[in-house]
Amino acid sequence: MTKSAAQRSFRPRLSEARQLLPLIRRHLSAAASRRPLATTLELVPIVEDGLFGYELIPDRETHTYPILGRNAEGEPVLRRTSYGVGAPDALQLVVVNGRLLSRSERAARYTAQRREFLFPDWLAAAEAAWEQLLILFPDLPRRTPILGENIHRYFDKALSVAHSHLLRWDPFIQFFGLPDEAQMGFELTGARGEHGELTFQQPDIWTLRWNAPPEVINETWSLPWDDLDEGRDQADGGLDLRPARTHREKDRRKTRGRRATDQDDS
Repeated sequence: MTKSAAQRSFRPRLSEARQLLPLIRRHLSAAASRRPLATTLELVPIVEDGLFGYELIPDRETHTYPILGRNAEGEPVLRRTSYGVGAPDALQLVVVNGRLLSRSERAARYTAQRREFLFPDWLAAAEAAWEQLLILFPDLPRRTPILGENIHRYFDKALSVAHSHLLRWDPFIQFFGLPDEAQMGFELTGARGEHGELTFQQPDIWTLRWNAPPEVINETWSLPWDDLDEGRDQADGGLDLRPARTHREKDRRKTRGRRATDQDDS
């Protein structure tokens, strides 16, 4: 398999997702004390072109989006994707929040330039991620950024419960980088054709479906917010627990100007 093919087929296993996502957040928090930023930061799990980690989405308009994650070789990587003017036949979003975009606005949003940086350790990669945000927003006053840790720990626990039910298979899990993806469902696939989905339903219900003939697993559990430590923020950042969309969309778009390319995962 070529390197590009390996990147396209790269998926983290469920066991890796429940370990790597908290690890990345710990290093982001450690680096934040030295790279304070005055903005709420949404961390969205994503698998994109051979990279698994978090996309860092600030609560303000930008055309540059960093992803901090690991590549298929296990190396810490910071990927920076910027959007500018490009080919007229590129797939483009025409409406944002009910407003029709002009031709120039559509072109400016969805032609990407990408740069990647390898690092020897996660702390160095996390510090570089904060530095990128400081470059993007140099006029902001400095203070500790809001990461919304409690909502991420809630998702960590859901992944751990799902993993406990699927220890025998330890399936691959896909993240498309959508803020409301928990309610749309995270796709699970096995090495021998097994498949399933992990889904969140308001206010605190998780459902796991897994088809591994002749076995079929259907598990539903309640994961109350009270199970987490009190005194942490539940409202900001992290997974967006807004009402689910009416159907699964193939168009992997962000709510704050993220790319509009339709990624056909194979």
